[in-house]
Amino acid sequence: MIKMKKDFKQFLILLIISIFVAFTISFAYSVYQNYQREKKINEVKSLFNLGGTSENKNEESKEDIKVEEAHKPENVNSKDSWNNLIITEIEKDYVLDDVRPFYKRLYDKIRGKKIYNYKSINNENETLVVEMNDNKITQKFFDNGKEVLEKELIANDDFSSYDLKAHNISEESTATFKDMLCKDTYLNTKNGLIEYQDGRKIEFIHKNAIMNGSAIETFPNGDKIEFNYVNGKRYGEAQKFYANGDREDFFHRKNEKKNGTSIYYFANGEREEVAYKDDVLEGPAIYIFNDGVAEHYEYKNGKRVED
Repeated sequence: MIKMKKDFKQFLILLIISIFVAFTISFAYSVYQNYQREKKINEVKSLFNLGGTSENKNEESKEDIKVEEAHKPENVNSKDSWNNLIITEIEKDYVLDDVRPFYKRLYDKIRGKKIYNYKSINNENETLVVEMNDNKITQKFFDNGKEVLEKELIANDDFSSYDLKAHNISEESTATFKDMLCKDTYLNTKNGLIEYQDGRKIEFIHKNAIMNGSAIETFPNGDKIEFNYVNGKRYGEAQKFYANGDREDFFHRKNEKKNGTSIYYFANGEREEVAYKDDVLEGPAIYIFNDGVAEHYEYKNGKRVED
């Protein structure tokens, strides 16, 4: 009787192990078949040039920071369509370079994640790792194996739009772009924010992660700059308000630096009119006192020229 119970227990253990092994093999084979199917599809696309040539992709690539300028499709209302939108934008500048071992891809599948490895079309030293999980997509950008930028894309409930948070590791800043696909018609205030580790903040307006329109930069000491972005660059008239009551009016040019005439208004009512060249004081200047007396002098290489 005891021997029969022992044999029965062994039988149950072997049965459970057999079922588990069979399930694992079946699941692994299913994943492998999907992998082979995707591989064949990519080969056919390459054969008939459905994905476009590298030359065409080079023309589409963007300068400076690689930010997805996602064009709003007709219907982005599901997880799959949102994922496809992001992948399409990525593959304008990157090509799939799947170096992950099969067992890791199997483990990702079990966890419900998708992880893709990409390499830059234009620079072999630049790589990208993309992780997709539910309504979140993480993108990690590497240069010579060192991470330089990380992006987090969070979709809303119906996947019709998403928020983008970009962590610039070298600049120690985090930029947040709300409603990337511009679905929220009531979001008519500043929908972007850059936060620096030193406490500075910039509030701005964007469309598809390109900054345009009025912006406000605030400093930990209470100073504030009001300026404008044009195609992602500071440009045009700007004003800086100092915590002590002073104010400065100046201009940003195409290089995002102070250029041209600037007027500094002191809290006591006096003012100084100067000129800048690439952020450096240069040329004639005038200081006007409260009693109307004016003092004329000159700046050279940022320093006042003494008689």
